[in-house]
Amino acid sequence: MDAEKHSIDQRAYQMSRTSGMLAGAITAFIAFCALQIFGFTIAETATWMFALGLMAASGTFAAVYFVGRSTLRRQMAAT
Repeated sequence: MDAEKHSIDQRAYQMSRTSGMLAGAITAFIAFCALQIFGFTIAETATWMFALGLMAASGTFAAVYFVGRSTLRRQMAAT
């Protein structure tokens, strides 16, 4: 049973890590484009890129981890 739980937690972690990194990268790219179009300096742009990318990555990671883990556990219990 512990091996199943570890396997589910590992799969949920890998899924959420990938989703979080992708969301953070996309957010940082969009922030860079938008802030440069509106004429912000590179220092302001970098600061906002970092902050927005970090918030998007951590929020996506947490949401995907908890929802994905519960879904995987439910699927394993049904089989």
